[in-house]
Amino acid sequence: MLYFESVNETLFKKVEMNTNTLKMVITGIQDRASSAPVDLLSIAKAKFKGVMSSLGVLASFMVLAMWMNQPLRVELASWLIPTGAYQIFQNGFETVPSVAPQAAKIPTSLVDTNAVDPKILKSGAERQAVASYISSKYKIAHSASLDFVDKAMTVSREVGLDPTLILAVTAVESSFNPLAESKKGAQGLMQVMTRVHVEKFQLFGGHEAALDPDANMRVGSLILREYIAKGGSLNAGLRLYVGASSIFISDGGYGEKVLAERDRLRQAAALRVASLGQSLY
Repeated sequence: MLYFESVNETLFKKVEMNTNTLKMVITGIQDRASSAPVDLLSIAKAKFKGVMSSLGVLASFMVLAMWMNQPLRVELASWLIPTGAYQIFQNGFETVPSVAPQAAKIPTSLVDTNAVDPKILKSGAERQAVASYISSKYKIAHSASLDFVDKAMTVSREVGLDPTLILAVTAVESSFNPLAESKKGAQGLMQVMTRVHVEKFQLFGGHEAALDPDANMRVGSLILREYIAKGGSLNAGLRLYVGASSIFISDGGYGEKVLAERDRLRQAAALRVASLGQSLY
């Protein structure tokens, strides 16, 4: 039986949640061209490196499914793939290593308070508003935008930074394209220089994880925290992040772009809160 006429609703929802990152990558491919040739195998390797034999079959299936954009084939996988490997597929995205222990090694006293805001985006309405802004400006699906916002919220708690700052850096660096790669070797959402920070990706299975949105946002945000602490201020940290390690090296307006985008993200959230407040009267 090659195709199924119906899909068990409960199974489909579970697989849909666990493959959220893959759907986001598919959306990025459909909505715009990557800044470099799309390497779907790298995405698969980032998620499944180290798994043997039967999982290799699964990875091949996933690549085919992404190209064909046929979510119903997920159930077909449950028939074709050995039980153990399929269970990894179902649970593969549920647990992502936290970088909180690494971030905790950087004293909070060294992190500019302008880079921290634990109160922003606390409400679902704020997150939805910011997701709508991102979706509209960067031409990606709202569901994918909301997933980015949720990731930023989680990572912000791990590294102790403002989630809108993380989103702003992501916006300026890659326009939310998880497959973006520069000629200089910067990769992923936050354009991390993988060869420079390769050790930070070991937590996620190796340098292939640079194109994994979950890993890239965590590593990029951890680096940003380090640079803010090293530079002594948010502005100095942004200069270091973009490679302007000296006052004699121009950042090309990078810091201003990031801070301006953060302001727009915060304004989107604030407008939503204000509109909700007015509706109460």
